[in-house]
Parts: sequence; C-alpha cells; structure tokens
Amino acid sequence: MLQLLLLLAPVAGVGAADFQTFKDCPTCPEMAVVPAGTFVMGTPASELGDAPSPAETQTTVIRIARPFALGRYEVTRGEFAAFVRDAGYEIRAGCRNWDDALSRFNDDARRTWLDPGRPVEPGEQHPINCVSWADAQAYVQWLARKTGQPYRLPSAAEWEYAARAGSTTLRFWGDDPQDGCDHANTYDRSSRAVYRLGWDDAGCSDGYPDLAPVGQFKPNSLGLHDMIGNVAEWTEDCWTGSYVGRPKDGSAWTWLGGCERRVLRGGSWVVPPERSRSGYHGEAAATDRADYVGFRVALDLDRRTRSSREGR
Repeated sequence: MLQLLLLLAPVAGVGAADFQTFKDCPTCPEMAVVPAGTFVMGTPASELGDAPSPAETQTTVIRIARPFALGRYEVTRGEFAAFVRDAGYEIRAGCRNWDDALSRFNDDARRTWLDPGRPVEPGEQHPINCVSWADAQAYVQWLARKTGQPYRLPSAAEWEYAARAGSTTLRFWGDDPQDGCDHANTYDRSSRAVYRLGWDDAGCSDGYPDLAPVGQFKPNSLGLHDMIGNVAEWTEDCWTGSYVGRPKDGSAWTWLGGCERRVLRGGSWVVPPERSRSGYHGEAAATDRADYVGFRVALDLDRRTRSSREGR
C-alpha cells in the first residue's frame, strides 16, 4: 500500500529538484505531486513577437493554495484500454487525422482510438489520441470510482503552473524552440521530412516525425514529461477569448450548463514553434477527436484518502 505523499513548498513558487510520485493501482497513471505556489498566468504581448494571443496577453496572478497531483505522463493507450475493458465504454467512430492520399488533415468517419492513423503502429505506451473531452471525462470518472480517489481533468491554470514548474521563460527549458528537441516532441525537422505543412519547424530534430511513446523526452523540474508537444491535452475549462474575470485560485473557469468548446494545452507534434510554449492555449469543440489530441489527469491531494487502495 502506498501512503499519501505530500510535497509542501512556499507559496512563492515551484521547481523542487526532488519530486514525489505515486500510483493508486497497477494500471493507474503515475502521478507527480505539484506543490502550492503562485505564478503569472499568460504571456506579455511583448514576448510573443508575431504570435499574438489576445487572451494569453491578459496576464493574471494565480495562487495555487494547496498541493495537487498531475499525471507524470499523458494517459497512455494501455491505461485507456484498461478503462474501456472494465467500463465497457464505447467510442463512436470519427477522428481528424493525417490523410496520406490528400497530404493534409482530414475528418475520417472510420477512424477510432483503436486505429488513429498516427502513429501508424500505435503501442500501449503511446499517448491516447482520437478522444474527445467527453471521453476524457468518462475516463477520469471511471478512475475515481475504481480507486475511490478524486481524479479529474486539470484546470488550464493548474496545467500552466505545472508546465512552467517555476520558470518564467516561454518554455520550461528557455525561450528558444531550437533548444527544445531534448524536451518536447513538436513540429521539427523530423516531422517536416514526412509532413510538409505550411509553417516553420522548430529548427532541430527530435527523432519522431509524429507521436512518440510517453516519457521519451526530458521532464521539467517537477518530473512531468511531454507537457509541451506530443498530444495537445484537454483541460476542464470552457474556452474564452479573454482572461479577464477568470478565477484567481487556479480552479477551472466553467459556465453553468456547460459549454461547447474546451481549452487545449501544450501544443502537439504538429504545431509550429510559436505555439509550443507553456502559456499557449488552444481550443476545440468538446466533441472533437483528433490524432494530435489526448489528455492527462489531475487529483486533489487534500481530498485523497490515506491509502491508495491498490489493486481495487
């Protein structure tokens, strides 16, 4: 049995060299503890150059009052398959993926997470993709029932706070995307050799033209892998074109009655360098599925029971 792990830190910031991790069951995602702290959410317009994002430039100070846990990795195909088997969950066909015949992304009504197209030969350690926000919600609700622990999707603020890991640069490794091929799977020279898209590459080669198995790149100082690149990640938040009025405590910004579009974080293997940074946020319809979109899970530590109930 694994005991509750807590990493307490001053509210001034994060970035501890010795991170702590746990798993609540053999097929559960491995979690890393994220300490409490404050950070500036968003990116000043002066730092974005030719890549403006109106909402993102409305920077705001966020205070994360309590430690929480975040998946060290994006949820894998193997972890998602365990959910599908146990819950009998069915996902309708339909996924936006790269079409070799058309040499562009295309909505394919035949594709599912079982055959996402990219990667061509998906393995259990690749991140799950071709899943909607609703599919991600179904997974975290199942995980909460299975473990008796309060699993959920992260808020956009929690995600950015954890991705930055105490850094104030555009990316947790620095400002230059060309220094990132050891840290992130983005649209780089490896991708450009296979997928001729209409934007610049990162100027380096990470060795993966499209999706990589999780954990192949260096983590940030909180032990979190693939926070930038690989798959874009669903968050709990409703999408908005403004940061004005967002909660200051790091909680998700949602509307009564729900919303049609949700925030995506982290970019992906297909996005250009200007979108491959900690502060960037995308959005998509909650029903959308794509071969470049997946998710990771979060957990409230202050509501977590003292034992992991491993093997439930």
